[in-house]
Amino acid sequence: MLDLHGALRKSGRDGTAARRRFTVTAIVSDSERKMKTTTGYSTLQILLHWAVALGVVFNYIVSEGMGRALDQQIQSQPVTVSIASLHVWIGVAVLVLALLRIALRLALGGPAAQPGLLGKVSSATHGLLYLLILLVPALGAVAWFGGIDAVAEPHAVLANLLVILAGLHALAGIYHGVVLKDGVLGRMFRPA
Repeated sequence: MLDLHGALRKSGRDGTAARRRFTVTAIVSDSERKMKTTTGYSTLQILLHWAVALGVVFNYIVSEGMGRALDQQIQSQPVTVSIASLHVWIGVAVLVLALLRIALRLALGGPAAQPGLLGKVSSATHGLLYLLILLVPALGAVAWFGGIDAVAEPHAVLANLLVILAGLHALAGIYHGVVLKDGVLGRMFRPA
């Protein structure tokens, strides 16, 4: 519930200010306090979802040797791991695209969470995915560009967690599409 109290000033004919008190009481539902809800996602939101997903998977697959590449980078030696530069710049792109995706989600909204336990699990999973999608490339950038070897291990551990969680997210989407047939999976393929 939201209470707004205030006073209106109104100039009288004689130039004096008269005050009128007003009180407005509004009941704001939980959904109104939260992000705007829609029936699906925009084309750009869908494209960003898949671009980020592909970037994460690609970088996970080509991460072999990045520890050695980081050691060479920190010691100012030539980096002999051929894929290192691509891995780094794909990571930067994932971070930028994820930030854009979050900004769009805040601006445009998205489908409301399902009611009950399934909705709570879904919301928590999405929140953790967003956090990891930001943390993993940010830690990688700090390690590579900042020359801070101490964040390389957390970067790798969180990357593993991100891929596991993303895999569970994909399985949940397939479950919605194949078993529940509730249209949830289709939202990531067809714009609203």
